[in-house]
Amino acid sequence: MRRNRKRNVHAKVVPRSVAGVFLLMIGLVLLYWMMDSKCDVDGQEIRKYEQKLQALEAEYAREEMRWNEKNTPEKLEEAMLQHGIAMSYPSAEQVVRMDASGVPIEGQLSIARFRRSQSATERVVRTQPKK
Repeated sequence: MRRNRKRNVHAKVVPRSVAGVFLLMIGLVLLYWMMDSKCDVDGQEIRKYEQKLQALEAEYAREEMRWNEKNTPEKLEEAMLQHGIAMSYPSAEQVVRMDASGVPIEGQLSIARFRRSQSATERVVRTQPKK
């Protein structure tokens, strides 16, 4: 009868240091791949936000231009007439000039009236009667 004998297989085993270096390289390659894909995603997001910013800047410029067109004296008068507001520019004695701090400049005839109007509880706007 034959005995079960272990066969001696002549195989070479990879040393641990070589296996460690191989695993380290695989880990570094995977880490590089993950970082690269994350950077690509972040780059696409940045491009999307830059396009959004450019669109908002263009819209802001358009709206600012429209607003500046509406603020011309002719357009303001036209808008007031459309809404039935009859107003005119103040006369010279109604104008009170102010300095940068918000205090009336001395030497004006209407300063006393201005101070009275500041203390009044109710202010009345002078308008032209409708025709």
